[in-house]
Amino acid sequence: MTARKRKKKAVSSMLEALADKVISKGRVDKFLFNPKGEISMSDAISQIIKPYVNDAPDYNSFNILVTFACLAWNTSILPEEQRNEAIGKMVDVIPGKMEDRIETLALLAELMERKRKLFPNITRVIMEYKVTDTGNDFHIAIASTLNKKNA
Repeated sequence: MTARKRKKKAVSSMLEALADKVISKGRVDKFLFNPKGEISMSDAISQIIKPYVNDAPDYNSFNILVTFACLAWNTSILPEEQRNEAIGKMVDVIPGKMEDRIETLALLAELMERKRKLFPNITRVIMEYKVTDTGNDFHIAIASTLNKKNA
């Protein structure tokens, strides 16, 4: 049996499609790809999830990992009171048994801690993300707000 051939898609067309999606939702009217002087948010999320990537070998599990990382990023930049409230709400909506919920919250807490340690001064909000199977690996595209100096 041969391994399935994964479809290849140009990264630039993936980024353009994500930009179109964000703009069409009316969330922004201006879009910059990797603003000068700013870290690429996809690189930041890739660094945050690095210790967990081997546990996510297929598209579905990798996409879930990126979803948790984006959720952890946005939650970590909230003021403490709002952050605690958001975490409390997450407990209610995470499916499964209580042990599964606790395990999921532990992963989110670890991802939030990695964000805090690796990127303590970056407060850009992730607005949209997309994971694409490029054939050789997975590509993460992220649309985020800009820091005030670039707005």
